[in-house]
Amino acid sequence: MSENRNFFTFIWKIKNFNFCSSRVLIDSPLFFGHVLGGTKWRLYLFPNYSYFKGRVACYIQREVNDSGPEQFELDYELSFLAGDGSILHSEVFLERLYTNGYMDWKKALHVNKDEVFLHKKDLFMPDDALTIRCRMWNIQNSISLSERVFAETLVETQCKSFVGTIEKFSCFEQTGKYPLCIISSTKNFLSSMNLCVAADDKLAIEIELANHTSISSYKYKIFIRDIFRNKMKYGQGEFHENNQHTIPLTLSKKHLMENKRFYFPSDVLTIECKIIFPTDKVIKKIDEQEYVFDYQDTQEMISHAKKTNFSLKEQHIFDCHDKEGVTFNRRSTDVSSEEHHDRNLTTLKDDLNSLLKDSVLCDTKLKTATETFPAHIAVLSARSPVFQTMFITDMKEKTNKCVNIDDLDADTVRRMLLFMYTDTLDDLVYESAKNLYFAADKYNIVSLKHKCSNFLKQELLESNCCDVLLLADKHQDKDLKIVAQDYIAENDEAVLFSDEWKNLEKNHPQLTLEVFRAVYMKNRRSKEHALS
Repeated sequence: MSENRNFFTFIWKIKNFNFCSSRVLIDSPLFFGHVLGGTKWRLYLFPNYSYFKGRVACYIQREVNDSGPEQFELDYELSFLAGDGSILHSEVFLERLYTNGYMDWKKALHVNKDEVFLHKKDLFMPDDALTIRCRMWNIQNSISLSERVFAETLVETQCKSFVGTIEKFSCFEQTGKYPLCIISSTKNFLSSMNLCVAADDKLAIEIELANHTSISSYKYKIFIRDIFRNKMKYGQGEFHENNQHTIPLTLSKKHLMENKRFYFPSDVLTIECKIIFPTDKVIKKIDEQEYVFDYQDTQEMISHAKKTNFSLKEQHIFDCHDKEGVTFNRRSTDVSSEEHHDRNLTTLKDDLNSLLKDSVLCDTKLKTATETFPAHIAVLSARSPVFQTMFITDMKEKTNKCVNIDDLDADTVRRMLLFMYTDTLDDLVYESAKNLYFAADKYNIVSLKHKCSNFLKQELLESNCCDVLLLADKHQDKDLKIVAQDYIAENDEAVLFSDEWKNLEKNHPQLTLEVFRAVYMKNRRSKEHALS
């Protein structure tokens, strides 16, 4: 097979592939190309077919009744790709003759199932996505145009959350299992949830699900709520087949007891469990199609573009196993070489993000209960006076070159670092904004605190306004507090009779008096304005 020939490339990404470990078959979207003479094709992936004896297998099949010739000869290559596009495992098949609907079971890409789902999972499934590449060469015709098609299959998932409590937790001195009182609706999904205390003081959550024979794979995330209702992740796990699962936690009972004011006020420990599992729905789509010309065929490229009335835009495609080419996209418009050059320049934000992501020249670490993040003293000090004090004085953080962070979860620290390096907030939601607000106030990152405060103002609801009010009062944020008070004043009938408000009255009576005063003054001003 000559690497100098042009070829057709089909790149297929299967998202949430970890949930496919018990599936017998997944098929790709149908694909075809102008260089394939009217033939149409599909890939079939077998993650768990007993016939293959513990191997994941991928096949190619020609579609029945396509518009191509009755017999079509080609060379092809099937590959599993890593996240950076490099080949993990590959097979080349030469001079295969395909008729309509034909699949050659002996010509397939095989790899050990345990490598994919266990031993080399991070390589085969970065971000829980498996990528397969199929390259095809037409034997009969010498083609001047290469094509590349990108497709995606999403294994749809569903998430259920359960919240459980243990009262008088500090009284439990012995090892054993302690049942959680579930305070959220289980809808016949959850049979029981227990907190297990081992002899070595380690903790685990034991969950027994109701019998759901159609579900075979589960992911768990375990959170412990603190006094401010922040959720801190202390456990996660993946399981297949059976309905009873144990998820070890990354903190000990001793740690909980030493910080009981923070973790369980009123001696009530609150644990939240998120269970993620696949539905029966699989979503397929073709993302885009590209045409790639060899640099040596410049004149032929221009001629072809004119004949087909392409609107051309030059774009570089980098594939460490494909020829470097110039891509022409039907939807593009002409751009100058200067604009093309500008697109390839990186910004300061890009460069700093690269330093963070690739852990280049890092000289300190931020360590949470579950993850450790390499970082740069200069960046942390420039963005936070609190970090700067740590590193310029004789504190243990300077000596150990490590900052232990016990009161923030790993996701919050990751988001905080991203902001400190790039000034960017990704996919912010209410809970993550609360956690980041706490982090920003702790480390005096003023711009981050301001952004989170603005986000919380926009997300005020009847169900969370008391929570935001308490947060603003604790962190002495007058502006956020006034906005929360005004919201309560405007929605007083709904808020003042809610359970959230009753809890606020019970635990923070002085704060509720301030709100009543604000409501009274607002109503008084409204009456005075109406009379005038």
